[in-house]
Amino acid sequence: MHSLATSSSKAFLTEFRIPDLSFAYSDWEDASVALIWKAMQEKDFRTALTLIREARHAAALVPQTNENSALLLAAQAAAEFATGSSDLAKRHAGKSLDLFPSQWMSHRILLSVLAGNHDFKGAYMQLARRRMRPVALWDEALTKVEIHTALGAWSWMLGDWDLVAKHLAKAYPGGIDTMPKEIQEDWFRLSLYRDRPEDAVAVASVLIAEQSIPLADELLQTIVQNGWTKQALPLYRSAYERSPESQLLRRRLVALCIREGALDEARRLTKPGALDLAA
Repeated sequence: MHSLATSSSKAFLTEFRIPDLSFAYSDWEDASVALIWKAMQEKDFRTALTLIREARHAAALVPQTNENSALLLAAQAAAEFATGSSDLAKRHAGKSLDLFPSQWMSHRILLSVLAGNHDFKGAYMQLARRRMRPVALWDEALTKVEIHTALGAWSWMLGDWDLVAKHLAKAYPGGIDTMPKEIQEDWFRLSLYRDRPEDAVAVASVLIAEQSIPLADELLQTIVQNGWTKQALPLYRSAYERSPESQLLRRRLVALCIREGALDEARRLTKPGALDLAA
């Protein structure tokens, strides 16, 4: 694939991460848990770990529900992960899930550990098996968009382009116009990898409207250099209509008209004064 004019040289999906847990819930009856959640919310992970160990020690003296024990382990897993102890994070998240398997919080920690270790297949399988269920008030479920974006990102890292397209379509069932710009750019890349000129044209028509002439031209040249000159022609026409003063776009359009046999159009564009070939 040739160079791609986007805001980043790297695909967004190659750098996608599961969003950090917010620990935003605050309606706690247990003051010690409230302090833990506050420390986690403020990203004071060392303090949180100290408070969690104290809370777990106190809880060991009094019978606890599985949910209460699980939420403390989940918080400990998150704090361990945030401080770089991935193995401990994985262990505590696993214990938490054993006690309260319907939660999302520990699943998210495990997914982050797997992806951080570049076990993208493991992360994909872990999340793909997860079923949407009612969640506890303190828990933090991933949204449908986040789920399918994550699955798409890990499919991207595995080079399964059709699976990436499937998940992005599920994340954004409203189509290209509903995608954030960075996802639109990846959809364009994906169209090249999948040899889908119709997809490339559809997303390029959206992207070029928001870019400078040089960047729009660079993106359209990617389509031309991929051999899709017939599809590139109407895009260059559209770009030129928006910026008729651009000599660059006019020259590109003339070249494509000649290549595609639209000779009358090429002649109109090259009438005296219409095209400064030296520009």
